Formats: sequence, C-alpha cells, structure tokens
Amino acid sequence: MKKLVLSIIAVIAIAFSANAANYTVDNSAIDNLIENAEEVFTLDIAAPAAANLPTVSQKEINTTTAFLLSWLLGGFGVHRHYCGTAPWMWAVYTFTGGGLGILWSVDTLLIFLDLIKVGEGNYLNKFINNQKIIVWV
Repeated sequence: MKKLVLSIIAVIAIAFSANAANYTVDNSAIDNLIENAEEVFTLDIAAPAAANLPTVSQKEINTTTAFLLSWLLGGFGVHRHYCGTAPWMWAVYTFTGGGLGILWSVDTLLIFLDLIKVGEGNYLNKFINNQKIIVWV
C-alpha cells in the first residue's frame, strides 16, 4: 500500500512540475524545418495489395480436401487458406472461433453441398480467391 501511495504522489508531483508554461514554440523554426524537409519515402497506391496475392484455380482445389479441412480445422480457417482467400483469414477465424461457429458452419455446408452436387453446385467457386470474410453474401 505504501508503494501505491508513493507512486501516486510521484505521478502528481511530476504532473504539477511539467506544465505547458515551461515550454516555448518557435513557429518560424517549425516552418523552416517543413520547407527544407526532403521526402524520404513514397507510397505507391497504384498497385493494391490484393493484386499481389497468389491466385488459385478451380483445377488446383479438390472439393473433398476442402470439405475435410473445413470439417476438421474450419474453426481456424484452414479451408479458406486452401481455397486461396486472404492470407490473414486464418486470424479472423481463429480469434473469433470460426465467426462464433456461424461462418465455419455455413462454409462447411456450402462445401458439402458442392461435394454432393446439390442444387446449382459450384459453391466452392465462391471461396476461390475471394478476399471477403463472408463469401456467401
């Protein structure tokens, strides 16, 4: 308790001793510094980061493998990584528990429907190279 009280007193003493009246601002020196500054680095906005990602083709993805990855490791987003989505997608799935289990369940269901070719099929195409978190919307 003594350490806590002494720490609080030290913080208050430092706060009172360091007030804004002790500091001066020389606007002309700041203006001179800005005028003589050199550009150190440039940002190339022309090429977005998503354009540099590797792409996956439908031929490279096995639907059975995608289903097994989704069923066994879907909570970690491994199936999304296998299908070529954003490389950070595993973090979204891992830290949200597969989107509270909702994203994981719907992903697994869509891949399963594509596996057994129910309805229109080609549900797996929604996952391939898709950078969105919710691919089925």
